[in-house]
Amino acid sequence: MALHTSADLLFEESLAHRAGRRTFGARLDHCLKRNNISSSQAAKRVGVAVEEVTYWRAGITAPARSAYRRLSRLLGVDVFWLCLGIEAEGSDARVF
Repeated sequence: MALHTSADLLFEESLAHRAGRRTFGARLDHCLKRNNISSSQAAKRVGVAVEEVTYWRAGITAPARSAYRRLSRLLGVDVFWLCLGIEAEGSDARVF
């Protein structure tokens, strides 16, 4: 539980800054394209409006905690890599 709380705070801190949102958006865009998933499809699977996914991809806004975890599962990538560009130790999720 403490690990999730610490990770969530780290993600939120990183994604609160413009540079963090932009790099997150670039990784998200890359993964969506690689998996041939549209913003509309991702929005439906994650449970948000398509405009939110569009803003995430552009680095304008960042997802809420529950959304970035669902995104990482949808894309089959490590949540640390998706949000921060680093792979968590012992992770078996693929990273592009």
